[in-house]
Amino acid sequence: MWKESYRIGVDLVDEQHKSLCDMTEKLLRVIQGDDDDTRKQECINAIVFLKDYSIKHFAAEEEYQRTIDYCDIVAHKAIHRTFIFKVKKLEKELIASDFSMPNVKEFAGFLTSWLAYHICGVDQRLKSNERLSADAAAVVTSFLSSFKESAVNVFETMVGLPASSVTFETYAGHDDDIRVILGIVGDMKGEAVFTFTPDITFALIKAITSVEINEIDELAYSAVGEIVNIIGGNAATLVSANGKKSDIKPPVVLKDFAGADNRSGFYLDTELGKIAISVNVA
Repeated sequence: MWKESYRIGVDLVDEQHKSLCDMTEKLLRVIQGDDDDTRKQECINAIVFLKDYSIKHFAAEEEYQRTIDYCDIVAHKAIHRTFIFKVKKLEKELIASDFSMPNVKEFAGFLTSWLAYHICGVDQRLKSNERLSADAAAVVTSFLSSFKESAVNVFETMVGLPASSVTFETYAGHDDDIRVILGIVGDMKGEAVFTFTPDITFALIKAITSVEINEIDELAYSAVGEIVNIIGGNAATLVSANGKKSDIKPPVVLKDFAGADNRSGFYLDTELGKIAISVNVA
């Protein structure tokens, strides 16, 4: 998973990022095997690693931010704290399930998406001392355009996948698509619906991890759920910066969707295929 382009130029931080990539990649590869004991032990090792990592790495990274007087240190620290909270929650669920395969895959899927965006996007801003909230926020005039801007940015950041075009049209979903529902709260309420085909889901995970998967399971659900969570969080920031209070609820992945789905929204037409996004608020 590690790429030299991830480096921010601080040796300690870069080596810690590399070790996190290595650990996540090892966990993903163990999941592909059939040895339950090895999978359980590797998952335990990952939790122990993350507990130590969240103390040492986040402290080192935040200390570096202080030395350069980083302009958005408060927002960056909040992202770290949210990660720690999520890992603790997943740890409890893993233990309660005795490290069942579905829970292990959910854990790995979250790590995969969070890691890719955090290292590729959030931490790269340290190079230029750039705020997490884009200056372009002031010109955003609607929820739909906020989600469009956020989605384009996240996919380009995570997998180098710029949208070749954005098409506003009614789209029809299919039974085997993955749908992620994101509740929107604040001055206006509603929901955003993201639709991923299986092929796009497989391609996204391979682009992030270099690991091929060929079935839609908890790893895939968790990975796309976290991607949507990141997009929604960034979009809410853009909306709030434009004068309307906005926040999101945790994403809900629809695993057993039946029937076609027609919504007013837009497609992100990428090299991997089309990703459909619908935003409805009132």
